[in-house]
Formats: sequence, structure tokens, C-alpha cells
Amino acid sequence: MKTGGKAVVLFMVLFLSQVFSFSASADNGWKLQRNKDGIRAYLRDIPDQKLKEFLGVMLVRGVRLSSMVATFDDTASYTRWMHNCTESRLLKYINVQERITYTVTHAPWPATDRDTVVYSLMSQNPADNSVTIAITGKPDYMPRQPKRLRIPMMKATWTFRPLESGDVMIMYQTVTDPGGPLPRALLNLSVVDLPFYTMHKFRDVVKEDRYAAATYTVIKEPALN
Repeated sequence: MKTGGKAVVLFMVLFLSQVFSFSASADNGWKLQRNKDGIRAYLRDIPDQKLKEFLGVMLVRGVRLSSMVATFDDTASYTRWMHNCTESRLLKYINVQERITYTVTHAPWPATDRDTVVYSLMSQNPADNSVTIAITGKPDYMPRQPKRLRIPMMKATWTFRPLESGDVMIMYQTVTDPGGPLPRALLNLSVVDLPFYTMHKFRDVVKEDRYAAATYTVIKEPALN
């Protein structure tokens, strides 16, 4: 086997071993919904609620932790990688780890476009260098906007976990109440497709040159072997 072929096989083995390790330990209701383009998407029920929680898992290669954080820092970029996002702006910069942002998500007719106000908190675990961005909805932070329906509840967590292989495992976990009535087809779209394609686009955008050289004093990059 040629060197390039061996590298591909090794990457796939590492990826599958990490994902299967997660799956084996996930005895808490997660069910695989989609396995496509290197992204595994799971859903699970939430007790006493009609909402379902999403979890996506994928690997990226050759991307620094700071580059991923820089992508989140660039609020204007959200329209390029958050699926169906048509507007994004920074409402309040608290510090390098905390901010409040506003986004608008297009909803196909006859549904009304949704807008979201969220508070984001970034942290890094010194034990394994994994970076977490915890996102919580703040629907009452600003007045409701005309012709837009405010999402009443949204929680999400992005986790960037560096692996010994040099790859980074990205996990995106989220649950959202879209608010108001939605046709079943659009509800299914919001539960699976929106976060899935958000991950798909994020994987491409995070590799752009504009984020490659980003550095943060609060982020420790893992030592590469």
C-alpha cells in the first residue's frame, strides 16, 4: 500500500475508534440518525418534553484550537457556516471568553424567520486541553424584532478535543425550542439538518487562512508529537 493510502486508513481507524468509544459509553439514550461525510449525528429524547437533543461528532485535521476559537470570534462569519443564518452581529463583548451575539435563521415559507440572542462562555480544560464554548439563550436581552420570532430556549456546547494523533475531535451538542407552531417537515429540519450542516460548513471555514495564525493567551495549544 502506498504511503498516502496508509495515512488515509490510519486516519479512518483513529476516527472510528474514537467514535465507537463514544458510542459504547453512550448508554444515555443517544440514537444514531445520520452517518455522512465524516459526521455522526445522534438524537435523544428529553424527559417530559417534546424536544430532542442533537449531538454531532467529527474529526478535523491540521487545525489549531485557536483557529477554531477565532472562527467563533468572527461574528460576521456566522452567516457563512451556521446553516440558514442570514444575519449575525455582536451585541456585547464582555472579554475574550464571554460575549453576547444575535443571529437570524431563515425559515422556509410558511414559517417565520427565527432570531436568537445567546451568551457564550469559552473555557479550556487543563487536563486534556479541550476547549468548550457553552452557549445559552437570552431571549429577553433585547426587544423582539418585527417579522421575526424569538427562539425562547436554546442551549448548546461546542467541544474541541485534541487527540494524540494530531487531529481534533469536534462535538456539537444542542437543544432548541424553535417557538411557535412548525410543520413537521420543518421541525425535523431544525432538529437534525440545521446542526448537521452547520458542522459541515464549520469544518471548511475553520481551515481558512484568515484564522490559521490566530493566537489567544487563554488558549494552550497541545504539543504535537
